[in-house]
Amino acid sequence: MELSPIGLVRSHIHSRSDMPVQGVKAEVEIFPDYAEALSGIEGSSHLILICWLHEADRTVLRAVARKVSRDLPEKGVFSLRSPERPNPISVSVVRLRSVREGRFLELENVDVIDGTPVIDIKPYQMGWDCVFSATGHDRTAKIEKMGPEEYREGLIREAVNYHGDLCPGVAVAVRIAEAATRILRRDLRIPQISVALGSDPYIADGLIGITGARLGDRRLRCSSGDCYIFTCPGMEIVFRLRTVPESASAVFACSEAILFDYEIR
Repeated sequence: MELSPIGLVRSHIHSRSDMPVQGVKAEVEIFPDYAEALSGIEGSSHLILICWLHEADRTVLRAVARKVSRDLPEKGVFSLRSPERPNPISVSVVRLRSVREGRFLELENVDVIDGTPVIDIKPYQMGWDCVFSATGHDRTAKIEKMGPEEYREGLIREAVNYHGDLCPGVAVAVRIAEAATRILRRDLRIPQISVALGSDPYIADGLIGITGARLGDRRLRCSSGDCYIFTCPGMEIVFRLRTVPESASAVFACSEAILFDYEIR
């Protein structure tokens, strides 16, 4: 088996310990010999970036999700996204912002450090690569260990990945989801939680992206007017929308009481 790097990541992050969970803006420099392979890449908004984690420990078989908390249980690396693994290949979906000088890719959500060798780049294709009905383990314990800013960043990414951009309505969905998580003390994606959506399509998109709820799994239904309802065994929370500010930054700056009221039943 023989691999030859096609380029390098250029980033302001030089240490793995400084890398945010959601990644950062960075540039990928494609070597001149491979520049021709980028022809047509501008037609994709997102790419699959495949890298070789050159600083990883290849002897590790069990690890802890340390980016969240060292108190979480140890698991096999094949059930984690840990950089330490027998063959340290990084596969991540990144947003393509622009192509400069024919071989420099301006990207977002890059979660590898400066100087990381790039092995391959593929176009991300929604119909093939997105499995919206996919399920995973219950993240409740992991969420409890997260700081509020880190959890918010995760919710924003889930909501934006579904809707397309961070508009004020999507930001309100994030604030509703934060409150619902705090009250229910559970991962909002578990099958025991269902959600009823009100009339705002942007908030609805955001909550669908965050919860993964679908009509087909009976976790998604419609509410009336400006009510958004989370239901789980033994509890129901009714959120009543009060206002949607004119910008996402304003949504995150104001108190929950300005955005919505809620009732626990």
